[in-house]
Amino acid sequence: MNRRRAPARPGEGREGQRMNLASTTPLHSPSLTQTVRGQLMRLIAQGTLRPGARLNEVHLAERFGISRGPVREAARELEGAGVLVSRPRQGFYVVNFTPAEIRDIYETKNWLEAAFIADLAAHLPMAARQAILADIGSIDTTDREAFGETLLQFRRRVCDQLRNRFLAELMTALHRKFYVISAVVPVTDNAVREQWILAVLRRFWTAMIAGDVDAARAVMAEDTAHWLADLPQRFTGVPPSSAPLSVVRG
Repeated sequence: MNRRRAPARPGEGREGQRMNLASTTPLHSPSLTQTVRGQLMRLIAQGTLRPGARLNEVHLAERFGISRGPVREAARELEGAGVLVSRPRQGFYVVNFTPAEIRDIYETKNWLEAAFIADLAAHLPMAARQAILADIGSIDTTDREAFGETLLQFRRRVCDQLRNRFLAELMTALHRKFYVISAVVPVTDNAVREQWILAVLRRFWTAMIAGDVDAARAVMAEDTAHWLADLPQRFTGVPPSSAPLSVVRG
C-alpha cells in the first residue's frame, strides 16, 4: 500500500530538502516619509528653502506628487532633529540663527572641547585613539547630506568613548547643533568646507595618538578661529570677529 506523503514542512522544497531561508535577501525600501525628509533636506541645503522660510505643505505635496500627510510627518521629524521649528497655526519654518546665537555656540564649543580633550587624554586607551583615526574614513563625502549625517554619527561614536557621561551628552548636543547649522546654511564651497573638517579631525587624532595634548588643543583652537572668521560670509549681519576666542586650558 502506498503511503501518503506527509506535507512538506515550512522551509522545505518539494523534494524534501530544506531551503536556506537565511540566504533570502529581505526587501528594504525607504518609507515615503523618509524619502520626503531627504527631499526637504536637499531643498534646504540647496538654498531653495532658506533659514527662516516657511514650508508651504500644499505646494510641496504638489511638487512631490503626494498627499500632505507624508510632508507633515517629514516636517515633524526634521523638527525633532532641530532643522525645523513649528509655530501654532502657522506651520513649519526652517530654523534660523541670530549672530549672537552663533557666537554663543562657538564660545560653548571652546569651553567644552577643553574638558573633552582632558577626558580623552586621561582615559582613552591608545588602541581606541588609533581606531577613531581610522574611523574618519567612514565619513561619506558623496554629497552634503551624506557628509553631515555620517559626520554626526562619527562624532557620536567618539562621544561614546568619553568617561564623563554628562560631558558626552553635552558634546553630543553641541555636535547636533553644528549639524543643524551646516544643514540650513547654503554654501558654495562645500568641498572645501568638508576637506577642512576632515583635515582637522585627522590632525587632532594624530596629536592625541602622539600624546601631544597641547597640539590637540591648538588644532581645536585653530578650528574655532577658522569658523568664526568664516561667519560674516555665511550669516548676513554678522560682523567679523575682532579677536578669536581665548583657548581654555583644561
